[in-house]
Amino acid sequence: MSIGFWQLFIVLFIIAAYFLPFIIALIRDVRNKTSVFFLNLFLGWTVIGFFVLVFYASLTNSTSNVSVVEFVKGKSKRKAKK
Repeated sequence: MSIGFWQLFIVLFIIAAYFLPFIIALIRDVRNKTSVFFLNLFLGWTVIGFFVLVFYASLTNSTSNVSVVEFVKGKSKRKAKK
């Protein structure tokens, strides 16, 4: 059996969707791109990990030195204060 064009397209689309947080980090030139990649690789399969990384990659300032852990802790502290 040969792999057709559409099967290859679907597989590449699924891989791109899985690595969406890393793609966002690359486009926005986030300082911790490597951290985002490896966390996405190992924790992206969990829904919570995926969305935390999407929010981190899209909401952090590209020149900020905030790590992913500091970002999550800061967001939870802000919610607790309200």
